Amino acid sequence: MFLKILRDLRHTLALRLTIWYGTIFAVSSLLAFSLVYALMVAIVQERSDEDLAEDIDEFAALFREGGVERVKAEMALETQGEEASAVFLRLWTADGREFAATDMTSWSGVGVPRAELLSLSEDGDPVLETLTLPEREHRVRAVYGAIGPGVVLEIAESLEDDEEFLEALLKGFVVVLAVVILLGAPIGWFMARRALRGVEDVTRTATEIADGALDQRVSAGSGGNELDRLAQAFNTMLDRIQALILGMREMTDNLAHDLRSPVARIRASAEMALAGAGGEAEWETLASDTTEECDRLLEMINTTLDIAEAESGAANLKITDVDLVDVINDACDLFQTIAEDKDIKVVTDMPEHCRFQGDLQRLQRVTANLLDNALKYTPAGGQVSIALANTEQQIKLSIVDTGAGISTEELPRIFQRFYRCDWSRSEYGNGLGLSLALAFVRAHGGDITVRSAPGEGSAFTVLLPRSRKLR
Repeated sequence: MFLKILRDLRHTLALRLTIWYGTIFAVSSLLAFSLVYALMVAIVQERSDEDLAEDIDEFAALFREGGVERVKAEMALETQGEEASAVFLRLWTADGREFAATDMTSWSGVGVPRAELLSLSEDGDPVLETLTLPEREHRVRAVYGAIGPGVVLEIAESLEDDEEFLEALLKGFVVVLAVVILLGAPIGWFMARRALRGVEDVTRTATEIADGALDQRVSAGSGGNELDRLAQAFNTMLDRIQALILGMREMTDNLAHDLRSPVARIRASAEMALAGAGGEAEWETLASDTTEECDRLLEMINTTLDIAEAESGAANLKITDVDLVDVINDACDLFQTIAEDKDIKVVTDMPEHCRFQGDLQRLQRVTANLLDNALKYTPAGGQVSIALANTEQQIKLSIVDTGAGISTEELPRIFQRFYRCDWSRSEYGNGLGLSLALAFVRAHGGDITVRSAPGEGSAFTVLLPRSRKLR
């Protein structure tokens, strides 16, 4: 069981993130400690060198005050007791002759300085170097400087204290680094789990939805970070999917309901033809009725598919330069006969031209559907007004009729597929015209609004944005 858990854990993103976090944490800590240690080494060495250089200046001042004897006396004081094993001083002439030195018992192996170190001038800077003596465990730092005419002072001190301090500091860093690395794994695991908590919520919700719980949503925080935005986008996608599924169910139910009547009529006609021995006229009537019902079915199915394609964003719009004035004039010419038969006056208020980048055929169907609806439900002697306004931000097409109007209860549902108001059921239609118009307008990035009241007619307004995001 434990091995199985380990095998499963090995393939998890949380473990990989933990390894990455731990590795980055350890490398960063190592780099930080290395930088601090290097800075400490530089600081300690700089402090030691400054002390040695100051000693040269002090002995130069003593030489000016009391000569060589005063310097020798101070050298003896500087190396009393245990200091003799930690520091030594020697005086040299320019020709390399040592004429004074402190106790050198602990400093076997120290040789004569290089010639260039013994020829330093008084106005020159002291020279420092590090010596490594075979019989001493720790290195030695030496400084050479001229303290008087032809007199060079050599001061050397053991780096034992400095090296022991740096060694203790290094050991402390190693211990702290080891602790940091050991803590890096649980800290990395905590950070990985915390970072993946939102992803786990999305995964769990997706699994529940796959099991049929379409109402489940991911809890999104208000922090606005990447996971919050992911949760919000996921929830928006789920809302869209749920709306599409509900729409498909509703469309299927409505389509099945509306298909039942023409299919039943076709079947009844066929049964009557099989039961009787009618003449040629009856057969022609049957064929005509069957063709008419089939055309109605095909129109209903094709319109439903066009709506579904536009609403899903899969519509392939053929964008061209369209003059909406020409589109409206063509629609008016198409329905002129119907308007004249019902004695309906069609009034237009449009500019000379109105250019728009859109799909010509779909915009023609939108205009035709809205104008057809206005004429269909406007009584004889009424009026249909068409107005087109063109601004820099949007195009506004309004079609206003003096028809029966729509009740407040039915107004929110008129764009639903297959929905027909009670008073409109006597007219020919399938309840898809407004749904198709809205779907095509939204595919262009626009919208349709409606204002209506019973007995006062209806006003449909198409809004098309100049700069739009096509679906």
